Amino acid sequence: MSVRFSHKSWTRSWCIVGLVALWAILYLPHLRTSPAWYGDETLTLMIGKSLFRGEGADRAFYATFWHPSYAYQPGYAWIVGLSSSLSGGDIYGARFFNSILALAIALLILKAGRRPFGTRPSFIGALIFLSYAQAIIHFRWIYSHNAVALGFTLTVLCLLRKSALRSDALAGCGLAIAALSHPLFVHGSIATWLCRIKRPISWFWLAFPPALALCAMLGWTLFRQAPNRWVFEDMLTLGQFYGEFSQENGSGLQPIKNIVGFYSQDAFHIGALICALICCRKKYYPIPVFLAVVSGLLLQNRQNLTLFYYQAVVFLPLLALAYAGALNVIEVRVRHFLGKRNAWAGRLFYAIPLFLLLGSLRPSIDGTWKPKNELWVTQNCQEVEAVAKWINAHTSNRDMVVCHQNLGWLLECRTTDFIQATAWSGRTTFTFEKLPAKDRFLYPAEIAAAKYLVIGDIDQRWTLAQKNVAWIVDLIRSEKWKMVWQGANYTVLENPRFTLDH
Repeated sequence: MSVRFSHKSWTRSWCIVGLVALWAILYLPHLRTSPAWYGDETLTLMIGKSLFRGEGADRAFYATFWHPSYAYQPGYAWIVGLSSSLSGGDIYGARFFNSILALAIALLILKAGRRPFGTRPSFIGALIFLSYAQAIIHFRWIYSHNAVALGFTLTVLCLLRKSALRSDALAGCGLAIAALSHPLFVHGSIATWLCRIKRPISWFWLAFPPALALCAMLGWTLFRQAPNRWVFEDMLTLGQFYGEFSQENGSGLQPIKNIVGFYSQDAFHIGALICALICCRKKYYPIPVFLAVVSGLLLQNRQNLTLFYYQAVVFLPLLALAYAGALNVIEVRVRHFLGKRNAWAGRLFYAIPLFLLLGSLRPSIDGTWKPKNELWVTQNCQEVEAVAKWINAHTSNRDMVVCHQNLGWLLECRTTDFIQATAWSGRTTFTFEKLPAKDRFLYPAEIAAAKYLVIGDIDQRWTLAQKNVAWIVDLIRSEKWKMVWQGANYTVLENPRFTLDH
């Protein structure tokens, strides 16, 4: 008995194979160290590993996942810990998981996008997403925003379908994925409600999955930290933190400047904005609505989103959907006016991912990805590993080291950083404008209790410039801490109290 395969099924199979092959080439080479490690990702890695061990702490500080020092949600962080454990606690496993999220988004665009866009536009949209430099960089990093991007992609693709129980529930599941990862899911929830504002019957199924996810995480946090109610205190603190941030960075004409600056940063974003405008029609309205709401809420008080692009990742796949929708509209118009034989419009769109590949292929293969915020990432991963090897050889798991998380994730002892140590000392500082009680700490984040203190590249460029942190430099100078290891970017100082004891 012979089995027949249609031309369409073969086409779809080759599209999937092509996407997987492209993903492997662009996202897997030198994944562990390219781009170099960044503080937000190594912090998430450390908290994820702590969660997976059953602790749920941000080094010396108990994590409620609502405090300004770490406001990302535990669902994503736990999976980061799990994926890291599969690689022996290394960063590679967690980075591989995030690269899988990029592949999942691309396949979702291809599969779920065929109905609203057609096979070729959805395939080109997936290619555009995978090939864009910022997607490759940020889906190699460990960011809860990457999971939010996956959730938002699922939600928008479901909103492009006719409102029904299945599509609305799946859209709600997309919001639930986002809710398990980051509070930014609220932006997507607002956009989703606006897309279904005329369909009150669908509101329950859109809201139930994210509400269930949020209640489950909140209940788990309250149960784990009972009888304390730190989570509610931290929610208030987080609201005040972002309220002050918005007043400082979003006044006057600044929101308009932020939006114009972001969408004019390169040809990709200019083209995406044009495509989003082309999608302003009944068939594709969720795309421009979602983009307008989410990017508008994000950009209205963030002047540096082009530099610190990771927050924009939550709507990056939607820009690729805008390209797919615009391509479908253009193809339909060309066929209407010039006939089916004139298919050049669709073929011209292949030039977009090819153009993106020209700039993305070599950095991926060579391992030379340089993010826009390169000044604030690890300058030499090999040096950090050398420091970690030396410290691990001179400490036990009972010792404590004061260092940045870019080094801390590699250490086998207790760690804290300059920010937590400043808060422990009774001084307010960044993300600790409201001083926490001492019982909020898993162990004392006290400089005097540390065996070593490490001043690294990010400390010199950022941490020591934060409010009230410079007292630590004055302290180690007055107590004459001894330099025991030095490299190009890292210096290890030994506590004189330990020198005397030994």
